[in-house]
Amino acid sequence: MKGINLKNEEISNALVALNGGRMDLAFEAENIWYSQKPEWAPLVEELKTTVQNEDIRGSILIATDGDVIFASGSRSREVNGGTVSPLTTYEIGSITKMHTAVCVFRLIDEGKLCLEDKVTKYFPEYAKAGDMTVFDLLHMRSGIMDFANDAETFFGSEELVEALDDGKITDEIFLEHLYQLDLTFVPGSKMEYSNTNYVLLAMILEKITGKAYKEVVSEMIFDPAGMTASSATTFGDVTSVPESEAGYMKELVTARGAGDIHSNAIDLLRFDRIFFNGQSIVSPAARAGILNFVDGYGCGWEKSTRYEDLVTHGGGTNSYLCMNYVFHASTDRKYFIMLTCCNEDDDEDETDETADETEVANEEEEFNQYQTVFDICKKYLQ
Repeated sequence: MKGINLKNEEISNALVALNGGRMDLAFEAENIWYSQKPEWAPLVEELKTTVQNEDIRGSILIATDGDVIFASGSRSREVNGGTVSPLTTYEIGSITKMHTAVCVFRLIDEGKLCLEDKVTKYFPEYAKAGDMTVFDLLHMRSGIMDFANDAETFFGSEELVEALDDGKITDEIFLEHLYQLDLTFVPGSKMEYSNTNYVLLAMILEKITGKAYKEVVSEMIFDPAGMTASSATTFGDVTSVPESEAGYMKELVTARGAGDIHSNAIDLLRFDRIFFNGQSIVSPAARAGILNFVDGYGCGWEKSTRYEDLVTHGGGTNSYLCMNYVFHASTDRKYFIMLTCCNEDDDEDETDETADETEVANEEEEFNQYQTVFDICKKYLQ
C-alpha cells in the first residue's frame, strides 16, 4: 500500500481485507486511506481536502460491496493517546436497533417468535399493552413512552433518572414503571419513535433464548460477521476518548437492544455488507421483513423521503454521534459510516437526512461536520 507505515499496519490490513484483498489503497498523513481507482477520484479528493482542513472529529468509512473508497480518522483521540482511526471503538447508540431487529427475525425464521405475537405473551402483567404486537415494537407503532428521552415522566422522579444515568435501574424497576404508564396512542395507529420498544424486544430475545442479550447478539451477529471489535452491554471497551463532560454511557443494561452496542467503522461495514448480501446472519425473507417500511420506519432502519433508495439509521449518546447510510440500498450499494465525538449541543438529527427529516440543529453559519460530509457523499454516491 502506497505510503504505509508500521504504526498503521493493522488498520491497513483490515482495510485491504475489506477491499477484497487488493492492495490498491493509498495512505496519507492525517490517517487517510483511499482508493486509487479513477472512478472515485473526485469524491476522494473532496473528502481528503475536507478532512485535512475542516474540523472533522472522528472516523469515516465509505465503501461499496467490493471496494473501500475512503477511510479516515482525525483530530479526536484514542485512549492510547493516538488519533482515532477506522478501528477506533465508539458508542453507536441507536444503530444498535438494526442488530436487535436481525436477532428478532432470526427467531422468527426458527419458528420461535411471530410478528403477530402480542406483547402480553411475554409480559403478562402489562395489561395496558392490550393488542400491541411484536410488529408494533419493531416498527415504532406501540404508543409506549420513550424511557430515554422522557426519563423523568417515565420513572416519575429525579432520583430514578439519576439512577438511570448511573446504570442502576433494574429490569424490575423499569417494568414496574412501564406497566403503570398509559399509552400515548392506540398501538398500530401511527409511528412515533421510542427507545423503550427495542428494550422490550431485547428482553423478549432473552426470554425466548434463555441467554443474556449480549450473548444473543454475539452468537447471531458479531461472531458470524467477524465483528471482533463489537460488544453489547459491555462497559470499558470504548477506545475513543469522550469530548463531552458526560463521559461514557453507564446505563448499558437498561438500554440493551436500543442503544448499548459499541463498535467501530470497520465492523459496521462488515455488518452492512453481510446484512444486504449474505445469508449467514439473516435470510432473504427476514431481510425483506426488516426493510418493510411503514410510515418510513422499518425495523432498525429508516427510509429516506428525500432521496431515492437511501436507507439509514443514526445513533447518539451524550458523548458520541454516529451515522450509518446505505445509498442505492436495493441495487448498487454504497455505504457511508461516520462515528464521531460530540458535545451536549450536538443532536442525533444532525443532517437533513435522518429519521424525521428535521433541519440541521446548528445555525446555518456554524460548521456542521455531519452535514458537510453527508453532502459530499450525496453528491457523488446518490
